[in-house]
Amino acid sequence: MKRIFSLLAACVLALGLAACGSSPASSGEPKDYAAILAAARPAEDNENYVIFHLKDGAYTASGGYAGDLTDEDVASQGAMCLQMLGLAAEDVQEAVFSVSLMNVQSYGLAIVKPADGKEAAVTDGLQTFIDGQKAAQENYLADQYAIAKAAKLETVKSGEVVLVMCPEQDTVFSSIKDALA
Repeated sequence: MKRIFSLLAACVLALGLAACGSSPASSGEPKDYAAILAAARPAEDNENYVIFHLKDGAYTASGGYAGDLTDEDVASQGAMCLQMLGLAAEDVQEAVFSVSLMNVQSYGLAIVKPADGKEAAVTDGLQTFIDGQKAAQENYLADQYAIAKAAKLETVKSGEVVLVMCPEQDTVFSSIKDALA
């Protein structure tokens, strides 16, 4: 009887530990990075700024003026924004990003899942983007310099590298981190 009770207790403990160890991040379920980014930022930003999505070497776009873009426009503008962020397509397994191409605005959001062994390249590229925005605005527009200076760049527990540079960056960053957790 003791043996059966011990075996039963061991099974219950093992099942409990297995349940505690599972999470959405470890389940392998794909995350909708574009939806996470869109949900995190203000509605006005979703109306004004396109979100580009790079996956499997192909670009798609949503939000902003994306409906006015041809497939060729999406591919060329997506590649240009990726380069502006200091990233190379081969360093990225998947990425969503939204960047202002105007030199009078410090604005950039990105969720990047680095390719295997490329986290440092992704982080370095995004840091170069931040440094460039700070340098461009330092003696030009004080409010935009403050935004660039306060930019957030972090690798979250689930492995994605997150960049947030926008006026509402604390709120946007927290929302993205919570959605990726």
